[in-house]
Amino acid sequence: MNRVLRKRLGRELKTNFARYLALVLLIVMGMYIIVSVVASADTIIDGTAEHGKQNKVEDGQFGVFIPLTDEQEKEITDKGITLEQHFSIDVTAKDGSKLRVFRKRSDIDLIELDSGRLAEKKGEAVVEKRYSEEHSLSVGDKLTAGGVEFEIVGIGTTPDYDTPFENFSDTAVSSKGFGLLFVSDDQYDYFKNDSEQKAEDLCYAYRLNGKATDDELKEMIEDFDFDYKKVTDKYYLETIKDVLKQRDDISNGIDKLYDGSQTLKDGVKDLSEGADALYDAMGGLYEGAKAIPEGANAITAGVKAAYDGSKDLSEGARSAYSGAGSLANGIDSFKKQADELLDELFTIDLDNLTMFVKKGDNVRIAGAAGDVVMNKYAGLGVGVILMALLTYVISVFVIHQIQRESSVIGALYALGAKKKDLIRHYVTLPTIVAFVGGIIGAVIGFSPVGIDYQLLDSYAYSSLPDFTPVYPLYLIIYSVVMPPVVSFIVNTLVINKRLSQTALSLIRNEQKTGHYSRVKIKSRNFIRRFQIRQMLREMRTGITVLLSMLFSLFILMLGVDCYYLCENVRKDTINDTKYEYMYTLKYPEESVPEGGEACFVKTLSKEQLGYNLDVTVMGMDSDNKYYDVKTHKGKSFITVSQSVVERYGVAKGDKFILTDDATSMDYAFTVEDICDERGGLMVFMDIDSMRELFGESDTYYNCLLSDKKLDIDEGRLYSTTTKSDIERSAAVFTDLMMSMIVMLIAVAVIIFCSVMFLMLNVTIERASFGISLVKVFGYKTKDVKKLYLNGNAIIITLGALIEIPLSKMFMDKVFPVFIPNVTSGINLAFPWYAYVIIFAGVMATYFIITSILVRKLGKITPAEVLKNRE
Repeated sequence: MNRVLRKRLGRELKTNFARYLALVLLIVMGMYIIVSVVASADTIIDGTAEHGKQNKVEDGQFGVFIPLTDEQEKEITDKGITLEQHFSIDVTAKDGSKLRVFRKRSDIDLIELDSGRLAEKKGEAVVEKRYSEEHSLSVGDKLTAGGVEFEIVGIGTTPDYDTPFENFSDTAVSSKGFGLLFVSDDQYDYFKNDSEQKAEDLCYAYRLNGKATDDELKEMIEDFDFDYKKVTDKYYLETIKDVLKQRDDISNGIDKLYDGSQTLKDGVKDLSEGADALYDAMGGLYEGAKAIPEGANAITAGVKAAYDGSKDLSEGARSAYSGAGSLANGIDSFKKQADELLDELFTIDLDNLTMFVKKGDNVRIAGAAGDVVMNKYAGLGVGVILMALLTYVISVFVIHQIQRESSVIGALYALGAKKKDLIRHYVTLPTIVAFVGGIIGAVIGFSPVGIDYQLLDSYAYSSLPDFTPVYPLYLIIYSVVMPPVVSFIVNTLVINKRLSQTALSLIRNEQKTGHYSRVKIKSRNFIRRFQIRQMLREMRTGITVLLSMLFSLFILMLGVDCYYLCENVRKDTINDTKYEYMYTLKYPEESVPEGGEACFVKTLSKEQLGYNLDVTVMGMDSDNKYYDVKTHKGKSFITVSQSVVERYGVAKGDKFILTDDATSMDYAFTVEDICDERGGLMVFMDIDSMRELFGESDTYYNCLLSDKKLDIDEGRLYSTTTKSDIERSAAVFTDLMMSMIVMLIAVAVIIFCSVMFLMLNVTIERASFGISLVKVFGYKTKDVKKLYLNGNAIIITLGALIEIPLSKMFMDKVFPVFIPNVTSGINLAFPWYAYVIIFAGVMATYFIITSILVRKLGKITPAEVLKNRE
């Protein structure tokens, strides 16, 4: 019996080859998207970790005003901490792009070469990989930068510039305009001594080696002796001098007051002593006058009056001296208290640090790995949904097959075939097909058209070495083992239930009367009543088609949302950038340069889904011509951008808490208004209120907006951003995501087509007896199509009209989970005609598949009725 059953497998596969091929294609596409997305994410995550380990990625970095002394460096390294100078100088290439020049490294953040060797002498350089790709540079080519022609001797990457942002505040990488150069010590010294080059940036990288914490190292550096007068940055010295001048003016005034009181005290003391001497002298004179004969009484009286007057003068002088002493003591006490007060009010906590960035807060390190983490989770999530759909599709196939071969199964059952043998026979082919589909999907997913294709986005954005693809065991089991196991379990359960019937019941192919038979249809149109009855009869198949369409639309909407998010970010950023130049200032001038709009910008952060995203707080005047934003007086009132609303879901009147990561201080704001700005995660404040909140002077600003280039000394600036820079950066996301978008849309279409073909094919096969019967009554193929296929158009049309907006709503809700680390709003709106295009695509797919299946209707002959008579 088993031999007979085995022979039927080949015939079954040949007879239903198209159906099994579609099932294989469905499984292949599902496993392909899961394996390729998840394996590529694991490749980036594992590769980044290994790249960092092999090349000794830093635990953090810090910048200083003046280099640490040998003693200070030794004090750090004696703690077991590895320290290395990563000083750099920015130079300009011949095409206007910027290159950051470093010495070659030996201890931390080592260069991993893709090709060539390290620079050994002047005129040689290693170029960062992404810059070389954007400028079509290779080993042996020439590159002119900073007035020096280099021979490129190597191309490579470093783990501290995994995502090569020029500045920490940048929102997008633009390797066309920025890259890295690694040169020999002699070459670096040449740039360092060149007065025409920009000042050297003094940065140290460190590895803690488990001997200390980041905070302990920071405290150690802050405690180092620091003589700010040795800083060569004249604008830094001017800033310190301005702050100290205010204190000195007050202190000098108090000193003068103190000195005056001491002078007054000393003068009054001299006066008192003179008065005492006068009093003593007048006393002697008076005694002498009394000895004069009585005729000189008038003289005696005069001398006595003078004597009495000198006495009063002496007593008054003594009293004045006592008062002057009290005044001097009071002013002395006042001086001491004033000095203490000045120390509090004019505290200048001067240390050598210009910045301190931990590895976890460095956007340049492991940025690519962070970007793909959610791809991995999303891929596995899609896999779960796909397996649920696959399970349902297989169950429909099995039910149909058992129903179609019910008489055969009953006959075999009656001839003594065992239940377990029949179950084994009927689960074999679907299980093999699922196994083959899983293997093919896994092979394609792990192949260059899978992993390598998915890696293109990461390699086109981040500066990474060519990682060796990883083949996780769990993913192999997931893709190869799960489909046949699911198929085996579903088939076993369904067949076991079906074989619980008696042999006679199976031979007669007895069917339970469904609830649809009791549904009363009021339409007088026979064709319409027949179509409705047929739809009710094939409810399970219709549900499967609708579920597959919904699942496909989820994937499609994910791709479409990706595209429109990138496009909306690009358009919104360009539209909201009304200035031509933005200057971020280290040391602003006292007065605002002519033509500049002064703003106060501070970066705070807000946590969402485990990621801290930067939120820019911008203080400005209400009449700012570059931002159409209404600000409100008050230290706790803000106007939030539409991007913040989209990302965090805030509304008017809500409390919005932002954190200053540098001080770990939280600021609670009240949302007073919402503006239409979408260029980034921004909130706006009245500039005077913001100055008061953050303890700055009444004229402080650190950002200038302008519609023309301003004459500002380079030493005062952190960075200069032009509108063209922003436009170039805004367009990069669409280019990078396009391969993913195309892949998602293509997979969605293939899955939908496969399931629809399978289900409509099942519908025809299940109705073959009825189709044969109506042909006996003279119905033509086109009439049969109206009865058995055209009714499905109603299901597809209504399903599409409901599921397209439903899938859009669902994907809009879950989309933030896929991009939790992207610092932007989530504007997923797309134009009305996009809905029309998607709907038209669904209906076109249905009609194409229906046209293909019409040929199968023509192959069903009236003789089918005779084959199935009892």
